[in-house]
Amino acid sequence: MDFEFKRERKLGEFVQDFINLLKIILGHCAKVMIRLLFLPICIMILVSYYISTKYNLSTSFSVDLFANIGFAFIILSFTALIAFGFAIEYFLLIRDTRALGFDEKDVLRNFKDNMAKYIRFLLVAFIVSIIAIIPIGIVTFLSVFIPLVGSVGLGIFYAMIGLWYFCAFLLYREGYDDLTDCFLSSFSMLKRRAFEYGVASYVVSFLFQSLLSLVVLIPSLVIGLIAYNSLEFNSDFFNTFYGRMLMSLGGSVLTLFSIVYAMLAVMSYGIIYETAKELKYGEDIFEKISKIGRSNHA
Repeated sequence: MDFEFKRERKLGEFVQDFINLLKIILGHCAKVMIRLLFLPICIMILVSYYISTKYNLSTSFSVDLFANIGFAFIILSFTALIAFGFAIEYFLLIRDTRALGFDEKDVLRNFKDNMAKYIRFLLVAFIVSIIAIIPIGIVTFLSVFIPLVGSVGLGIFYAMIGLWYFCAFLLYREGYDDLTDCFLSSFSMLKRRAFEYGVASYVVSFLFQSLLSLVVLIPSLVIGLIAYNSLEFNSDFFNTFYGRMLMSLGGSVLTLFSIVYAMLAVMSYGIIYETAKELKYGEDIFEKISKIGRSNHA
């Protein structure tokens, strides 16, 4: 695969390289991820259908309704986290093998082998989030009072935080640091160009969020118009067979949206991670040194 992971990039190059990588892996990655997450997608569809059979738009709020919606949200969040983990292992495989000859079994095997690291990191990340919630909350609160610029700045700020967590995990996952040091190492690795990395991540995220929203919005509007004009769309619509099927479809689309978002986020974060790691560790320098003086057949 003709794609250079380890090199210094400017802002525009991050976006271009993300698009270039996406062109290479999109079909293969989608096939692998759907095969891996087929069962969670089916579970989410069943949960959506169950909720649609029990509640409709006229249902008043109750503890039971809140519990069922919360359960559906937990399943969706769990699916997104699993998809994020699979996408990370997929990214590491294409980086290390520089080919698309692997399949979902290889991704699943690597994920299982490193599952303990995922669990330990999630526990530590939860503690770090509790510590960081005050400064993050202050920045969020101040951004609310700045029209337009504040929302963009907040998006960049959250992109920087997400990138910080992502790089911390990969530094731990690849053995550069242990759990007690990976967050500090990630901060040290990113701080010199933190704003540039955050902008690059935000721009890429904004682009594919907009595209995915359009992909979901247009079919939703078409289905809604058909339902309103042909199927007597009202508060009792979701009690009908078509209404329940529409709810199930919505749950599956939301699940697929989360999976695609996780996949694309990992690819964009991964490119930034490789650039930042290259600037800090300079691994390609050691690779070049090891090749000095060797003939082509060595």
